[in-house]
Amino acid sequence: MGRAMAVGGAGAVDDLKSSWPEVVGWDGFTAMVKIKADRQDVNIEFHTVGDNVAPDEDDHRVRIFLEDHVVAQTPLVG
Repeated sequence: MGRAMAVGGAGAVDDLKSSWPEVVGWDGFTAMVKIKADRQDVNIEFHTVGDNVAPDEDDHRVRIFLEDHVVAQTPLVG
């Protein structure tokens, strides 16, 4: 069974990657490069674990939480 394609050849929004568990343990810069390679449409924010961040949602944002410059939590779109 094939996957349906939207008109114009673009994939549906549901097909976009929204989490990167594989980058946990990576340095922040390398994680950012991987995420931007997968989703050029998102902005990356870096935070330290424990930072207070606004609880708002943004479909074009990925927050990377670092501890000692290493990704400590799975980055998610939102």
